[in-house]
Amino acid sequence: MLNFFAPMLFIFASGAFAAESAFMLDAVRSDAIGSVSVPAIENEVYPFPVLKPAPPDETYFNEYVLKAVDFLYANYRLLGYDIHSILTHDIVYHTYGTIPALRPPLTMCVAAQMEVILTAYQIYAEETGDYSIYGYLPKRSFEGLSVADIKGHIWVNPEFNSYGTADALINFGMGERTAFEKLKPGAFVNINRTNRTGHAVTFIAYIDLKGVVQPEYNSSVVGFKYFSSQGGRNAGSGGFDYRYAVFSKFGCPTMPYKRDCNVIYSDDQKMLTTGTMLHPKSWGRLTPPPPPASLKDTVFNGKFFDGATTDD
Repeated sequence: MLNFFAPMLFIFASGAFAAESAFMLDAVRSDAIGSVSVPAIENEVYPFPVLKPAPPDETYFNEYVLKAVDFLYANYRLLGYDIHSILTHDIVYHTYGTIPALRPPLTMCVAAQMEVILTAYQIYAEETGDYSIYGYLPKRSFEGLSVADIKGHIWVNPEFNSYGTADALINFGMGERTAFEKLKPGAFVNINRTNRTGHAVTFIAYIDLKGVVQPEYNSSVVGFKYFSSQGGRNAGSGGFDYRYAVFSKFGCPTMPYKRDCNVIYSDDQKMLTTGTMLHPKSWGRLTPPPPPASLKDTVFNGKFFDGATTDD
């Protein structure tokens, strides 16, 4: 048996969609504790590392998330969006094998966030020589959809207490809740829209009514610039790219980049899910209690994550 961090879970009777609320949001931090054991897979041994508290300059992983965004935009942008495809290319998981792409180079939004994370892994390991991060989760965690797999949480499952990438990272001791107004470039956001669709994205910057990037949150902010996969199936019309998300209360103003309008602002983390990935030296500080064994695997909601944005 190997020790494995599994997520804190609650069963929610209703879906993510709800009415908009006031333009306020308080920071929340997870404080769940506990652990669960799952069987080891033959020839795969993943001892959980004992992690020391990170020094102040090694708290967050935003730097490497942004480097991953730059790399993916430079090398894999606009290769096509498809809800049945995962990863633009095969990704080597250090010495543990390869995570295969499904119908590459097409990909979709939740898979795009997983690809950003896995690419950040690679850049960090290559720059620092620290490959121990690959021992934190087994390769299968990025391939399976069970409650014990981080992919099952990134793909969104309310029964796993996961409404987005930020929740997935929090559930596995790899992230923390961050208020929308406190986000830094390289954070993760899952949105809901007024038309009952949603999206999984990497936060890049706040924007004002004209689409001008703001260095931090202020009273002029109407939304944010993000990176993800969206748009059409054909190369050049969809895939990895940037968008300007605009909260519904501000309409759909003209901006210099493709827009994603009618995004719901809410202080409910089920509606606007926001958080930050921790630096690997900070992983594993919190270990949630074991989940109910009866929970079913995540089923991807292609109707909800349809990839369509305003200017596609």
